[in-house]
Amino acid sequence: MIMKIKKYAQLIIRFILALVFLFSGFVKGVDPLGTAYKIEDYFIAYGMDWALSLSLITAFGLIALEFSLGMMLLLNLLPKFTRWAMLFLLLFFTFVTLYDAFYNPVPDCGCFGDAFVISNWQTFYKNLILDGLLIGLFLSPQKKINLKKHLLLSLTIFFLFLSFSYYNLQHLPLIDFRFWKIGTQVYTTDTNALELYVTYQHNTTGEKKEFLSPNYPYQDAEWNANWTFVSSRQYNPNQAMQSLMIFDQEGSDVTCEVLGFQGKSLLIVSHDLEGINNKEASRIKNVIQFAENENLPITLLTATIGKKITEFITKNKINIPLFLADDIDLKTIIRSNPGLILLENGKVIKKWSSVDMPISSDQIYN
Repeated sequence: MIMKIKKYAQLIIRFILALVFLFSGFVKGVDPLGTAYKIEDYFIAYGMDWALSLSLITAFGLIALEFSLGMMLLLNLLPKFTRWAMLFLLLFFTFVTLYDAFYNPVPDCGCFGDAFVISNWQTFYKNLILDGLLIGLFLSPQKKINLKKHLLLSLTIFFLFLSFSYYNLQHLPLIDFRFWKIGTQVYTTDTNALELYVTYQHNTTGEKKEFLSPNYPYQDAEWNANWTFVSSRQYNPNQAMQSLMIFDQEGSDVTCEVLGFQGKSLLIVSHDLEGINNKEASRIKNVIQFAENENLPITLLTATIGKKITEFITKNKINIPLFLADDIDLKTIIRSNPGLILLENGKVIKKWSSVDMPISSDQIYN
């Protein structure tokens, strides 16, 4: 009986650990560039600027390893290697997150990408729990395995997930967890009224209820006799709108004119104009030509400043409105440099990476 309980307990532990690694690897693998940006933050915070050029390849390696270890644990492939590799990773990141929790060099560790954001202390406690669960797996007996078969399957999983991550890098994340995902109303010229929420507590049961004012029975004398006001709070629904600020080259705020345009419009987004190669520049010119033929407003947003803008415009003979925005904001709204966004009345309708930029009305509108 005890052996059965132990066996089932280890199966549950294995299943939980595998799911955590799979989920964590997947949500980062669907957005490898976002993971690379987070690794850059860590390199800068730890004074490792020399390693910034390695951030993307580091991201790919860590993501594929994390997902592969989760799948290997789930399928019980290379059990000894899998457990030791997981233990090494978990112990390393436990110490890193403990330092983060105390000193906060990077506010968000990005351990679950943008899908699920938790604090540094929560991340540390999560790692402690996983450490404990993993140690429990070392108590299980190891069976003989077909090493060649296990190794082949493990490598297949690793390289398949690498391919999946690379696809997301080239063509934008298959699942977008960020605010600027397709279908989001990122800007509105309408201002919604502030919402007042009030909390009341029942005098006898102690039950608390929150109401959106004035949708509660405040005029009911019997209700008022049994419920006591506790607190109130205000909610500004306009805060849900994005925080992107757009300026012209003289420093004037043109956010409303660009994002609040009524009708369809195109935004070419590039946080770094110098990072655009000739092939990508050619695609941009094709999109601009198409937009002009269709009478479709088109704007270029960039974080590049100074003479580098003039050099890019002159070299590529681009003549469209060009405005400035923060590079972190631009990296957040689209994971491509350059990228293209179709807006309609302040709502994100479609997004394209640099390799998928459309050149026909069917690609734009359908």
